[in-house]
Amino acid sequence: MTDVMREMIAQLMGGQRAEEEGRNLPPYDHHSVCRAYLLDCCPREILTDTRLENTVSCRKMHEPAHRADYQKAQENKQHYYEIEAFDALEEAVKTIDHEVEKVREKIKKDSENLSDTHDFMKAQKINELNEKIATTLVEMETLGNEGKVHESVELSRTIGELQRKKQELESDIRGGQPYQQRLRVCEACGAQLNVLDHESRLADHYGGKMHLGMVEIREKYEEMKKVIEERRKAKRENYEQQRGSRTDREKDRRDRDRDRERSDRDRSERDRRRDRSKSPRRRHRSRSPDRRQRSSRDYDRRRY
Repeated sequence: MTDVMREMIAQLMGGQRAEEEGRNLPPYDHHSVCRAYLLDCCPREILTDTRLENTVSCRKMHEPAHRADYQKAQENKQHYYEIEAFDALEEAVKTIDHEVEKVREKIKKDSENLSDTHDFMKAQKINELNEKIATTLVEMETLGNEGKVHESVELSRTIGELQRKKQELESDIRGGQPYQQRLRVCEACGAQLNVLDHESRLADHYGGKMHLGMVEIREKYEEMKKVIEERRKAKRENYEQQRGSRTDREKDRRDRDRDRERSDRDRSERDRRRDRSKSPRRRHRSRSPDRRQRSSRDYDRRRY
């Protein structure tokens, strides 16, 4: 049984297949399992058998059975593994960008002062034409394989025009330009390219596993970044909404408490007034002046 068939069966059967093979695998959600692999975006897996394989190494488990179990469980539960996968992609992109910068600086240093600015600009233009020709060749072959003959022929004409412009520039600088200034760095994967290489060789590079792998990693990095940013934005908005609702509830509660305190004060004030009106001392003070005068005469009479 080939490795491809074995992997397909493992993806269909999940952990059950591993048990049948006598292997005791941890569950798919174990910390030793690569989250990026479960989401089909582990840089190490994408760049296997390329020059960059060891540059973006991953020590976690990559088992088709785990991916199958994860995909099945994902139908009923959101795992939110995107953040861990994004971290792996971001680290790979930063590592390769660092390599790209190192190669660029090396080429710049080696070619410094070897030709005038005019020739340098021509070399840069050839770089751009080479990249355009190579990517268009890949696109033309893809359209041809899909049976889109008309579109493929149109691209063939475009390639011919680009090649003509390139040849004109090459004829100007081929004789006098040092080798160092014929080199440039691929911005996607960090490979060194010769601007005077044949189109087919450049097309092999742009259609190769390393270059396409890094293009895929960069695209998935941007997609994952967008997903995470949208999720964080939704989380912030939900938090603000909940905080606003909580603030409104607290304000309503404070208003009710103030109303209750005001009502209690009013009730207490009414009770105090009612108590004062019922006290004997209050009744004594409320006698009429006539009664107080008669009471005073009676008292004087008793004295004499």
